[in-house]
Amino acid sequence: MLTPAEKSFLRSQGLAEADVYDARNQSTSYWKRRVREAGKTVVLGSPCSKEGHRLRSRSGHCVQCDTKKLAYQKRYHSDGYVYIAGSLSAKVLKIGTAINVDQRERNLCGHNYANISDWKIIFHVAVADAGEVEQRALRSLEFFRQGRTYEKDGRVQVAGEVIDARLARVASAVVDAIGDAPTKNAWRSVNWKKYDFPKK
Repeated sequence: MLTPAEKSFLRSQGLAEADVYDARNQSTSYWKRRVREAGKTVVLGSPCSKEGHRLRSRSGHCVQCDTKKLAYQKRYHSDGYVYIAGSLSAKVLKIGTAINVDQRERNLCGHNYANISDWKIIFHVAVADAGEVEQRALRSLEFFRQGRTYEKDGRVQVAGEVIDARLARVASAVVDAIGDAPTKNAWRSVNWKKYDFPKK
């Protein structure tokens, strides 16, 4: 099924043949449903247009051309905290994910994320597929998102997770994104209401 080069690639990524879902001769819509049910990490499918590689991420990207797709997929489907942070100075909110919430808050302020240094995490909840929940919530708030530039490690970055909306709307987006998925360790700051900034 797998070539020696493909097996070698899997080993280099800490994966084994058992992590591969064989999607050959299956429609894309079918295998995208089945691969997660099967608990597989990589898909064996049709050759990519660039180099003819057959190993893909669960979303269909060639992981041999771009191994970062595997790292992104791992983050996207890993357990973690989805959080809401706020800035009293800028009067904006942010949705994000973290493994360590306290460390994430320190990093947001220390890196001056979006040129804002007074971020406070005001809500967090542990969920499965934290990255996926985060992205669903952000997509539902697309109209309210701001692209703010800031400098990190000497390079200009764009902060795409800043939201200029009422707190209730942002919280509802997170709740809707979680849906019926099990949660644990939900927490809300006693200063929650201070971050409900009036909007025009």
